[in-house]
Amino acid sequence: MKCCIREILATDGVLGFYDASSKGLHKYGRIQIKMTARRIIDQIARFLLDEFGIEASCRFNADAESGRRPRHILQINRSQDIETWRSEIGFSNPSHISRMMVFEELGENPPGTSILGRLSYLGGCSPTVKASIPLPKSAFESVISKMRNKFGSPDLDSDQIIERIECINLRLQHLSRELPRLLRYG
Repeated sequence: MKCCIREILATDGVLGFYDASSKGLHKYGRIQIKMTARRIIDQIARFLLDEFGIEASCRFNADAESGRRPRHILQINRSQDIETWRSEIGFSNPSHISRMMVFEELGENPPGTSILGRLSYLGGCSPTVKASIPLPKSAFESVISKMRNKFGSPDLDSDQIIERIECINLRLQHLSRELPRLLRYG
């Protein structure tokens, strides 16, 4: 069940950091999962409470009045619950992991950052998380190694990740889209 919930967060959820006021630091974590499957949201909330004592709030039928399909939202706000999630369930989405690593390093996670900006900062290629510059391969390998050591994920090594990104970009060509260029060549 832990693996299932971890992957649901990776695909249908977000780990974000917010501020308590309009000008405060973005240091309050939030895990949020949104789905149309109400029963799954309810079961995840009960499992988290029963197994780990994690208190999740649930909102059912969000967006129902707008004529859209109802969405059900599970949200975890307490710092100790997010830490319990990290230690007991874990994270597998590199974007979520990079957010957590930036938070651990800076004590906050500024808004408006991209995964490329966070990886550039964590790899020592940028002095801020806002700058999005491609990384030398050695810095990318170093960041992936740090993620694997601290979080046990991603399962793929840096070469495999680059190979997957290239395959995805080939499929996205017909949409005139692509994933960000992570590596600096030349």
